Amino acid sequence: MDTVSALRQWWRGLEADKRTARQEIDFWRLQALFNNFKRILLLNNAILEDMAKMERALGGEYIFDRAFLESSVSGIAHRVHHVVYSLNALTGNRHVDLYDRYQDIRTLLDDILANNIRALADEAVLPLRAIGWEHEPLVGMDLVCLAALPASSQIVPVDGLAVTQEGIRALALVDSDHADSNHADSNHADTGRGLRLAEARIALRGQLRQLAAAHPGVPVAVVASRIDEDESPLQEMGSFLLSPDRDRPEVSLVRLDSPGDAVAERMVLVDPEPGRAEEEDEEGESGAAELLLHGLERIVQLVGEIPTADGPQPVHCVLFVHPQPPPVLAGTIHTRPLPGNPLAAEDGLVIEIASLPEAPGDCFLLRRTHPFELLRSHIAARPAGHRFADGRPASAASMEQPHLGRGSALVDPGLLRDLAESAMLLERFFGAPLEIRWQLENDGACRIARLRPLACEADPGLVTGAAELDETAIVCQGGQTGQSGVGAGPVVHVDEATDPETFPAGAVAVARYASPNLTPILQRAAALVTEFGSAAGHLSTVARELRLPSIFGLSDALDLLPPGTAVTVDGGETTVYGGIVEAMLRLDAMDMELTPQDREYRMLRRLLRFILPLRLLDPQRPDFTAENCRSFHDIIHFCHERAVEELAHFQERRPGLDTLRTRPLELDLPLDIRVLDVGGGIQPGADFRLRPDRIESAPFVAFLEGLTDPRARNSEAPSLGLRDILAGMPHSMGLLAAPADTLGTNLAIVGSEYLNLSLRLGYHFSVVDAYLGEDISRNYVYFRFVGGLADPERRGRRARFVAKVLAAMEFKTSVKGDLVVARLKLMEPDLLRAALLALGALTAFTRQQDTNMRSEADLAQRFAIFAAGFLLPFGAQELWEAGDEAS
Repeated sequence: MDTVSALRQWWRGLEADKRTARQEIDFWRLQALFNNFKRILLLNNAILEDMAKMERALGGEYIFDRAFLESSVSGIAHRVHHVVYSLNALTGNRHVDLYDRYQDIRTLLDDILANNIRALADEAVLPLRAIGWEHEPLVGMDLVCLAALPASSQIVPVDGLAVTQEGIRALALVDSDHADSNHADSNHADTGRGLRLAEARIALRGQLRQLAAAHPGVPVAVVASRIDEDESPLQEMGSFLLSPDRDRPEVSLVRLDSPGDAVAERMVLVDPEPGRAEEEDEEGESGAAELLLHGLERIVQLVGEIPTADGPQPVHCVLFVHPQPPPVLAGTIHTRPLPGNPLAAEDGLVIEIASLPEAPGDCFLLRRTHPFELLRSHIAARPAGHRFADGRPASAASMEQPHLGRGSALVDPGLLRDLAESAMLLERFFGAPLEIRWQLENDGACRIARLRPLACEADPGLVTGAAELDETAIVCQGGQTGQSGVGAGPVVHVDEATDPETFPAGAVAVARYASPNLTPILQRAAALVTEFGSAAGHLSTVARELRLPSIFGLSDALDLLPPGTAVTVDGGETTVYGGIVEAMLRLDAMDMELTPQDREYRMLRRLLRFILPLRLLDPQRPDFTAENCRSFHDIIHFCHERAVEELAHFQERRPGLDTLRTRPLELDLPLDIRVLDVGGGIQPGADFRLRPDRIESAPFVAFLEGLTDPRARNSEAPSLGLRDILAGMPHSMGLLAAPADTLGTNLAIVGSEYLNLSLRLGYHFSVVDAYLGEDISRNYVYFRFVGGLADPERRGRRARFVAKVLAAMEFKTSVKGDLVVARLKLMEPDLLRAALLALGALTAFTRQQDTNMRSEADLAQRFAIFAAGFLLPFGAQELWEAGDEAS
């Protein structure tokens, strides 16, 4: 018997050793998983810093060269690859498709660095409304700026389309075999390329058909611009007018840009596809489209090649095609006066107007800052019988409205102001003084048709103006540069509730917070100043995209800059001066060390289009997938959200974690919590049974402080009836039917700056996953709350209460029934600590509160109580009262 007992004891010891070894292995695997998560946070932080550095270069903070671009792209790409690897290591290779998206984007970036602009896009034709900043190498900066105008201006561009180099290649295929998508291009070795060109031709025909349908019988203007990378970014090569004949298959072509060598042709269309005429609709759009296509083919022959010593060479250009009805008025805007102009004695913006066809024109000089006052004007006398745009003769108009009589202006001050606003927006987008051509059409709409850079020489008077800066008063100074540059205008205080339509174009926007919801206002502002926010935030990215002088984090800006005060903002120096300092505005315009006209600037902007934009915003949307990642920022954000999700569901997906080396936490509450330390979460030498004062995990300490706060304990007995018990039975039965390992004790996985807590209080379940450190970019909280025993109406009311509390702390919150999911990111450590404390208090406060929330008044009363105790750092009481007033 002694031998048998000894064998049994030996066997039990061996099994115990095996279990201990398995626990050791499981623990180190668990720690390795959390190390991968920490690596994702560290790498993401480094990537965001590198992105911010590239953005600051774009904002003009310092000069850079090609070597900076190459090293920046290489460093970011290397880290992004490691982020993708770490996520797959954390999730068991559930996101291997991210490697393909990474490689696709990396290839695009390498092509941009190699000046392979065709890697950016291969559209043959782009409607103006579809053009974005990423299309600049395909269509030119002028069309990009025109396309950006409608979102922020009272005056819109003409309706048109851009034919890119791909479309021009398709237009060069005049042979009917090339126009048929069913035939390969026999003159090309690459059959696939021939098919792409045939498809491009079909797309072009479709866009021309839409243009002809929208503007029947209207002539079409075509401007050819050269956009070779090695040349200046915008060179006009020709301007043409196409006039299709609706009665006969003919189209006339007139060259407008060189009267001395005018080209006038009438071309007869040979239908490349027999039977098309019979298929035309009643309006004849198909026939008009074929005529326009034939005219574009001829224009490509005229401008598609340039003579060189080695013979004619193809030129990289774009065609801008737009309807050109006979205008009522037309003119030009010079955002800087040209030498020789009678109004050039003062700095300002010059608007010239001509009444077509015979009347003399007017000329106006306006201030370049809001409200664009009229400084000087030259108004020509009108001949007897002249009719204004509204149809009234000059002699008759003087009877009722003397200002419209003989010698009066062709346009009213309101149109002059709208033109000035649009011109200054375009100059800011383009980054250089401009000549802008506009026209007033029969429908009363004023549209901008063309723009091109304006060569301006420095004014010798600027030296004197610079000396005057010493006498200019500084109103405030500090913060961070969002975008360098100088902007001036009256101060307007704005917040998320400000209607962008009411914001005066050219004013200086001053806000307390750098909320992304202010983006529409930035499109109309002359400068931006915020009290809170950083140069790494989303709004700063928008400011750089718009080249808007901006300062972030300037303390007490709202108090120091009252509404209506005229100020001048120097974004680069983070300084605000009193009044409109004209000398600074002139110096800024003439002293731009890096503009969109520089090759490195344009290359950096193209690179950032595939590095910086964040399009995947909501992890709850079905399109939040690896396949939809279009930038490196998308990839690292996707990895971060999926890593947080993995940890938020960590305990559900890995049952049996409480069998590891967990320790019980002794609280003065009827609550059993086990703690698993993965590194630095518990003080060394702590007893097996932990007291709260031995916890070192920063987020867990904050949560426990709120959980154990006496103010969070509700002494009111739950109001529970038979209806509530019956309504809660499905929840109870669902719990009883769940696997046993999902009903275990509450478990907190902690590190020095990390917490993953799965908590069950009766019928209420919550998950907290948080990272709290000194680095704002790594801080976040994920919170999930569900359950209750009351009827669905009261459970839903309690869920709305929880959501209101979370929203007051700026959580991004979603509610589905009694399930509440919320996220908070990029928060200051003190505020995040306060948020975690409030979450702990909320966990205790809401226990069985669903049964006591019998009405909306109960909800409001409990919110007021909770806000007074735990949400004061967030100003939540004022938010709730404002919400009630809005309701």
